[in-house]
Amino acid sequence: MTLKEIRQLALFAALLFFFFILNPSPLVEVTPLKSGHKVLNLYILQRQLNDLGFMDSAPSGYYCAATRNAVQKLQSEHKLKPDGNMTIQTATVILDLASQIDNQQKKEVLGFYVGDEPGIPSSYSTVKAQKNIVTSISPFWYRLDRNDPGQLETGSDVTQREMARTLDFCRQNGIKNYALIHNILYGHNSVGKDLAHTLFSNPVKRKQQVNNIYNLLQEKGFDGVCIDIENIYPSDREHYVQFLVELSSRLKPAGYPIIVCVPAKTSDVPGGGWGDNFDYAKVGRYADQVVIMTYDEHNAFSSSGPIASVNWVEKTIQYALTRIPAEKIIMGIPGYGFDWNLVHKTSRYLSYQLAMQTAGQYKPDIKWDNHAQVPYFNYHDAQGSKHSVYFENAGSTAAKLELVNEYGLKGIALWRLGMEDPDIWPLLPDFLTAG
Repeated sequence: MTLKEIRQLALFAALLFFFFILNPSPLVEVTPLKSGHKVLNLYILQRQLNDLGFMDSAPSGYYCAATRNAVQKLQSEHKLKPDGNMTIQTATVILDLASQIDNQQKKEVLGFYVGDEPGIPSSYSTVKAQKNIVTSISPFWYRLDRNDPGQLETGSDVTQREMARTLDFCRQNGIKNYALIHNILYGHNSVGKDLAHTLFSNPVKRKQQVNNIYNLLQEKGFDGVCIDIENIYPSDREHYVQFLVELSSRLKPAGYPIIVCVPAKTSDVPGGGWGDNFDYAKVGRYADQVVIMTYDEHNAFSSSGPIASVNWVEKTIQYALTRIPAEKIIMGIPGYGFDWNLVHKTSRYLSYQLAMQTAGQYKPDIKWDNHAQVPYFNYHDAQGSKHSVYFENAGSTAAKLELVNEYGLKGIALWRLGMEDPDIWPLLPDFLTAG
């Protein structure tokens, strides 16, 4: 149940308690709430009056003079009889206004959606379980066609049946869906780069791909598109922006929002590296929302360490805010970890559940890095090789959620649904409200 729904039910409970328990006969004229009454969960109503700017004293649960004055002020502004009494009509106005505020304050909770992977289930069960918290998904289904990057191909093992089931579920539950377009997992790292170069540097291919994306959104009923093309050459930095210009010109008049994912960075040195190939300011100009992928501080090919230490995440957000408005920024949240074999220099991609299974098998002490605000542990496997495991849990996620409110960001994007610590979900309604 969402925070908004909880508030609504609590207010109705309060009103029903007074009107029908204190006044049980439906034939008797209802006496409105007046000064001095105490009603079950009245503090919810008072909190809403606070949120709406009509009351500035702490909720008490009593219908005190401060509450009466706040109600009277609201009634005057909304052309109701200004008697300061809480009638059903007055309560309805408060509820409607509070609902509008809740809608405005609700942060984006975008979940990247992936099908079954080795040891990791499809994201579908998580979407179902968290349908009242997840606001949108971006299915990892489409990529640049390896034979013609002006076309799209289905880049995962997901079936057409699961695609249809997922999109139908989202429509039925008010969850927006953004088709994700990427250029990875072709078997060799340079393939995606070369495909992106062929697409972005060729005006004919760009136009062709823009039209294909538009047609995909129309055909499948997506709400918009998420461009997750991360691996590009430095020489394609401006070509990529031109692609976004043309995509924006095609999609925005049709009402399709564009989300763009960019790697995390703390400075901008054109030609300097993976993240430097993306001009944050220009990307932000043409995207409706920008996901700053604040993860992979340490990755499968690096030394062991935090996936996203809180200080590093904050630095990347601080830099992004110098280039992109806060209301457009979505902070990437990792739900995964890595298990590095320090002897063989290999690594294993881990969900929270797999990290816990590994800890259960080898019985290490799970430790907390106070500086990075993340959990980790070390162990030796059956062959004697030392391993270092860093992962994410509810505690490390909470530290990052604080930054979303502190900097007034649009929301979060979780990579990926189904890998996370399940205990993060009860945190989100409280953290992800406009401060």
